Amino acid sequence: MSSEASNSARGLVRPSMPIIAAIGVAGAVALVIFVGHGQLHQPDFTPILTSSIQIKIHLAAALLAFALGTVQMLAPKGTLPHRVMGWTWATLMMILAIASIFIKVIYPGHFSYIHILTAWVLIATPLGVWSSRRGNITAHARFMSGLYYFSLIVAGAFTFAPGRILFRVFFGQ
Repeated sequence: MSSEASNSARGLVRPSMPIIAAIGVAGAVALVIFVGHGQLHQPDFTPILTSSIQIKIHLAAALLAFALGTVQMLAPKGTLPHRVMGWTWATLMMILAIASIFIKVIYPGHFSYIHILTAWVLIATPLGVWSSRRGNITAHARFMSGLYYFSLIVAGAFTFAPGRILFRVFFGQ
C-alpha cells in the first residue's frame, strides 16, 4: 500500500471517534454509579467461572479483540503485521459474534436488542475484509474502525451495566 493510501486510511480514524467512545464508556460508568448503586470492590471472578461456555468464549474473544484492535488503531497501516493482526482480529470478531448468538440471558431463551449488534458484526466484519481485498481502503477503514469503537468499546462498556456479569465481578450483587 502506498503511503498516500495509508495516510488516507489513518485519516478516517478521526479524533472525534475516541471522544465518542469515551462518552459511551462514561455513560456506562454513570449507569453503574447512579442506577446500579454499585460500589467498586475487589473483583470476584465467580460469575465468569460459573457462566456458560458461550459467555466465556465471547468474553475471551472480546478481550483479545480489544487488545489487538487497540494495537491496530495505533500501528502503521498497510504493513504485513497490520494484515496478519487484521485477519486475527477479524477472526476474533466473528468468534465473539457467533458465540453471542447462543447467549440469551437478558430475555432467557430469546434474542434481545443486543443481538442486533451481533448481526451487525457478522455483516460488517466480512464487508470490511472484502473492502480491503478489493482495494477500497476507505470503506475498509470505516468498517473496521466502526467495529472497534462501537462494537467493542461502547458496547463493551455497557457490559458493566447493573445485572450483567462484569457488573457483578467488579461491583457485586
